[in-house]
Amino acid sequence: MNSKKFTEAMSKLNDKYVDEALSYEKSRISKTSPKRMGILIAAVIAVLALCGFATCELGLFDSWFQKPSADPIRTVQSAIEGQADKEYTICVRVDEIEVSESETERVIKMYSGSDLAKERGWTDEYLAEHFVVVWAKYYAEYDHTKTFMNDGCMEQYFYLAQDVKTGKWQIVDNTSPNTGVSP
Repeated sequence: MNSKKFTEAMSKLNDKYVDEALSYEKSRISKTSPKRMGILIAAVIAVLALCGFATCELGLFDSWFQKPSADPIRTVQSAIEGQADKEYTICVRVDEIEVSESETERVIKMYSGSDLAKERGWTDEYLAEHFVVVWAKYYAEYDHTKTFMNDGCMEQYFYLAQDVKTGKWQIVDNTSPNTGVSP
C-alpha cells in the first residue's frame, strides 16, 4: 500500500472512532494493587524455586558436585565420585579417565572466535592455554524410585576451564561422546 492510498483510507475513517480513542481513559484498564502484584511476584518466585529444587532432586537437572583442582583429571574424578553423595545414587565406580587431546583440539577450534566464547570471556589465547577436555568411563547405579536418570556404564566428555588466578580447573559443561551433541 502506498502512502497516497493510506492517506485516502485514513481520511474516510469516521471521526467518532478517533475521538473515542483519544478520550479513552486508563481507568477502564483494570488496575492491580501493589499488594496484589507483590503477592503474585512472590508466588511466581516460590513456584520457580520449588521447580528448581524438584528438578535437582529428581535428577532431571544434575549439577556436578566437584572439587576444582590443579589437575583436570582429579576435578572430573571428584565430580563423578560426588555422584555417590546424592540421595538417589546407589553406587558409582570410575573405570577410566584421561585427557582427550583430539577432543580438546576439536572443541578449542569450535569455540575460537565464537559468540559463546566471547560471552564467557574466553579469548582464543585463553582457550589454547586454559581449556581441556577429559574423557571418562564410569559405572553408576541409581534408585529409580527417586530419579529418572539412566544408569549403567557411562562415557562422558567433561569440558574444563582453568581459573587463571588460582590455577584450578572447573567443569563448565559435559556430554556423552555417542550422542553426537556438541557443547
